[in-house]
Amino acid sequence: MTDILKRQNITTFLAHLLCISILFILPEVISNLSNPGRPIKMWVYMKTVVFIGDFYVTYYWIIEKSLDQPKRLLRFTAYTAATIIISLLLCFLIWRYKGHFGGKTPLNGYDHPTLVMYLARAIGMLSRDLVMIILVIGFATALRLGDKWIKLDRRRQDLLSSQREEELKNLKSQLNPHFLFNTLNSIYALIAISPTKAQEAVHELSRLLRYVLYDTSATVSLKQELGFIDNYINLMKLRLNHSVRLNVSFDTDGDENIRVAPLIFITLIENVFKHGIHTHDIPIDISVTAKDGVIRCTTSNGRLPSSDSEQPNPEGGIGLTNLRRRLDLIYGKNARLDIAPGEDTYRVSLTIDTTASLPDQE
Repeated sequence: MTDILKRQNITTFLAHLLCISILFILPEVISNLSNPGRPIKMWVYMKTVVFIGDFYVTYYWIIEKSLDQPKRLLRFTAYTAATIIISLLLCFLIWRYKGHFGGKTPLNGYDHPTLVMYLARAIGMLSRDLVMIILVIGFATALRLGDKWIKLDRRRQDLLSSQREEELKNLKSQLNPHFLFNTLNSIYALIAISPTKAQEAVHELSRLLRYVLYDTSATVSLKQELGFIDNYINLMKLRLNHSVRLNVSFDTDGDENIRVAPLIFITLIENVFKHGIHTHDIPIDISVTAKDGVIRCTTSNGRLPSSDSEQPNPEGGIGLTNLRRRLDLIYGKNARLDIAPGEDTYRVSLTIDTTASLPDQE
């Protein structure tokens, strides 16, 4: 990581140096090449070094020593003013001893310019240099503040991503015990009815737990998820009596390899078995379809009378609350959960558009 940061800093430094050199030196080089007889003014290039120094002093020192400290505006103004004064003094000295008054070049055709002519020329030259210095400092400040803003925004995004991943892990850690608790309840009910079926259920449970604990990553294929759901339904069938009608339909339309978040449908499947087995006259319906990257999971089960304490909340219990939050974190607006409680039936539909990429998760 340190090596990467060093390479980035070196690359940034060289990029700035190249841009500033092109900005200040290239015009003078082109002018000299277009006028071969024109003498090379070394003092102009020496002043360019001053401008480059202003840029890097502002970029690497003034911004860091002022904006992140108390009284930032006062510090920035003081440091900038000192930089401008020192730079103007250097430019004057370069011009005085290497420019027109280096003893070789007359001023405006006069071999012996007067003091007024000298001052006028000096003021004009320093005014132009002052403008250039201010522009350089402003350019360096804008670049540095832009870099700092990008880094802060990146840090904020990393923090949000880290918080989001942590919350997803917490939600999944809540989901696994919830799933295990419901499944163990089903097996417990089988023990008194059919020990043989209870043994089969334990075997099915071991396969389900292997998927839940070890075989799931950030995303799984729809085929894997449907295989898990099918195994869970087979486990639940062991506790159903013949009076309960169960309709299961999977239609992937060739989209079985699209990626989805793991265990995203299990809450809906659990709920239909938890609440639907008490109403024998209304079938349990489970349907999962996929077409053009859009997955739709629809469940329907009978609803107990409203006076019954086992009646599910129309807005959903902890399982659906957990599911809503996971959908929001993973898919955002690309997922929709619709709950339609009727007088006799309880219908839930989950639609996920997987054409939008999933966020990376650990």
